[in-house]
Amino acid sequence: MKYMWSRETQTHLKEHIKWPATGKAILDACNSMSDVSEADRRTARQKLNQTRTYKSVDEAMADLNR
Repeated sequence: MKYMWSRETQTHLKEHIKWPATGKAILDACNSMSDVSEADRRTARQKLNQTRTYKSVDEAMADLNR
């Protein structure tokens, strides 16, 4: 079953992350944002490669949706 990302998390990724961004930078930003749910943060930690540099939100979402 595909994970359903909250609207707040999707907005955060699109509007609050400066691209390109490493997986670590994305996770650090998400961990300090109260609008991102704990479930989304936990799932993102499992799916994002912390050492990879993502060029765009679409690249990050490809890993997040796998």
